[in-house]
Amino acid sequence: MRVGLRDMLRAIREYPAARAELETARFELRQTQQALEQSQQDCGSLSIKMSEQDDYIDFLVCKSNAFRDALVEFCPKLSTPEELKRFYDTISPSMDASGFTMYRMAQELTGIDVPSCFPYEDNRGLFEVMDGHQLMGWLTAVHFQAVDWEIIPNSTYEYATLREVDTTTPEYQAFEQQLYEKVLERMGFQDVLASKQEPDIPPPQPKKNRGDQTR
Repeated sequence: MRVGLRDMLRAIREYPAARAELETARFELRQTQQALEQSQQDCGSLSIKMSEQDDYIDFLVCKSNAFRDALVEFCPKLSTPEELKRFYDTISPSMDASGFTMYRMAQELTGIDVPSCFPYEDNRGLFEVMDGHQLMGWLTAVHFQAVDWEIIPNSTYEYATLREVDTTTPEYQAFEQQLYEKVLERMGFQDVLASKQEPDIPPPQPKKNRGDQTR
């Protein structure tokens, strides 16, 4: 097939643009190759760091196991609510600073959901800013019926006033002991707990209609 004069002229006109496009493609290819080489180097460095991190994690696991074995060997088995609470208070700043491990376990044991028990306070967003330790006060108040209700004037709402929970009763002692045992188990400290039958927590009291409660 013979190339006509017109095609040759068009090819000559288009040659500079085509050459520039080729040079651009070559430049981009070199940049891509350089980026690939840099990525390979970075992957190599990351692989070394990951290996070092794995070794350090293995060291920490061994160290943790050694501390656990020493704790089991030298620490008396925890059996009373006072001992359990003291142990939890010692480790909670590092392992449960916000108190939500404690609160969620109390929820599991009692079946109580604090916001649903206090609709007025919940609608005001009161519980959204609370941590687990604060929510525990509301949960225990409901569980042990230490709540007074008062109607808000010109509304159908009632607001709650929490009374002090009597922590000396056998029911509260049983609740507190099982709660702390379960929390420490969840945190991995079951080996320091005394082996004995768990106390039974009294079941949650049935909810009363607001109008049936004594104010």
